[in-house]
Amino acid sequence: MVPQPVFFRILATISVAAALPLLAQAAKEKAPTAHQQAMMEAWQKAATPGSNHKLLATLTGQWNFTTKMWMEPGAAPETSTGTAAYTPLMDGRYIQGEYKGTFNGMPFQGLGLTGYDNVAQHFTATWADNMSTSIMLMTGTYAPATKTFTYKGDMDDVMKPGTKVKVRQVVKVLGDDSHVMEWYESRGGKELKTMEISYTRQK
Repeated sequence: MVPQPVFFRILATISVAAALPLLAQAAKEKAPTAHQQAMMEAWQKAATPGSNHKLLATLTGQWNFTTKMWMEPGAAPETSTGTAAYTPLMDGRYIQGEYKGTFNGMPFQGLGLTGYDNVAQHFTATWADNMSTSIMLMTGTYAPATKTFTYKGDMDDVMKPGTKVKVRQVVKVLGDDSHVMEWYESRGGKELKTMEISYTRQK
């Protein structure tokens, strides 16, 4: 008669030996194919923040701003002030901008989301505020030599519902603590500068 402890060891060995082919087959069935592996690698590359995300991160923080707005070509600009908070989201993949100020004597709130699309290889920016019910989308590029972001998109024309106005936004980084945004609209075949916002980092 086989001693009980030895018997259990033999039984365990037989069980493991019998299960090994099944485990090997299961592992083989679960191993990703070359296509699946390539997809996972491409997905990881697309989702990993890079140098362009670090570039956007330099703008994070609290800012004061002064706005100049030209309601008519050649007219004196209307001015206002406000604050902006740029916050990184999702491990630096996006930057959220929250804006508070005044417009024509009324409280103004704006919300923007900016990121860099690794797949499309361009910057993307959205904008929404309490002066409308639309969400604007723009795509952009960056020029390292001049430290300038340039975004282009379409804006709803409130005077002509159903039509769009071509817009261009230029953000010039003047230093760690200041940048300027210039806003241009194309109307009647001419591009006009309608707004300029100067930002200074809060100390």
